[in-house]
Amino acid sequence: MYINEFIKDTYRIKDHEDRNGYLCLDMNENPEGLPEEFVQSVLKKVTPQFLASYPVKEPLIEKIARREGVGKENVSLTNGSDEGIRLVFETFTHPGGRLLTVAPTFEMYQVYGSMFGVKLDTVSFGEDFSIAEEEVLKNIHEDTDLVVLLNPNSPIGAEFSDEAVERIVEKAGKANAVVLIDEAYYPFGVESRIDFCRAHPHVIVLRTFSKLCSMAALRVGYMVGGRECIHLIENAQSTYNVNAVGILFARELLEREDILNTLKENIDQGRDYLVQKLSGQGYTFYGSKGNYLLIKPFRAPEEICRELRENKILIKTYRKGLLKDWLRVTLGSKEIMRQFWEAFYKAEGCQA
Repeated sequence: MYINEFIKDTYRIKDHEDRNGYLCLDMNENPEGLPEEFVQSVLKKVTPQFLASYPVKEPLIEKIARREGVGKENVSLTNGSDEGIRLVFETFTHPGGRLLTVAPTFEMYQVYGSMFGVKLDTVSFGEDFSIAEEEVLKNIHEDTDLVVLLNPNSPIGAEFSDEAVERIVEKAGKANAVVLIDEAYYPFGVESRIDFCRAHPHVIVLRTFSKLCSMAALRVGYMVGGRECIHLIENAQSTYNVNAVGILFARELLEREDILNTLKENIDQGRDYLVQKLSGQGYTFYGSKGNYLLIKPFRAPEEICRELRENKILIKTYRKGLLKDWLRVTLGSKEIMRQFWEAFYKAEGCQA
């Protein structure tokens, strides 16, 4: 039996635990989700005939294209941003080629690099959580296939300056490398880089409906890029890669700017509340961008995590490296952040 050596040697951790009954602040989902009335109104359109038909992507593609100011040939739907990342690796990298990104960042870039035999080059954040933009430029080489920029980066919440993005994009173009700008956490505190797609045919911007749009369970994402890049991505896709229910919810939600605005306002209010509490007690934290905060607790993060889990609250911790003394908490509304703060502060050995 033939076994792909890259797949065989790839290390994966898949956490499929049942999280029902927990306040889930560990994976940057919206802990409260979409308004109940909206969900129920859309579900009324999910008839037996609807479920019996294959998905139709074109109307959602057209809606996204209009919102982003591009042609529909510049948009491709994906099964969450995760599939988008995989499609970029399948299409634009080769065994022995190189991937350049920052560290720490989303784990799947390293995973896909391993799966496709791509060598990983990383520029690490400093102890002060700053990134040396010049180091990114220095590490773009002739054999670099793909450069990944995060806007903003999780878990630190950092972003590249406009000037740095322009210089990186230009150098990558000279090396015939594709630049993937991951905007999973747009629009929390950052401006989109989609304008770079219009000026540079080798730039792709990746988005998801899982974060702001609160649809992680439905696995809907999309990419915006130059016509040729998107055409090649479409060639690599399965025929019906995004499900019809996800497409329906995405279409309906994009018609409701009031819901989108409220979702963002709730996160902003929750952030303000938690920042005030943390600042008042002398905590060090990062996260002005994104829907999360990175916090340095006074006790060991694993102890805090264990006590919060006992109280049915899940958070993210890191076992090694730059983040071993830190924890990450997903932001929610002010009420959600109040629940977290009271349990967290108690786990620190204090009374809120």
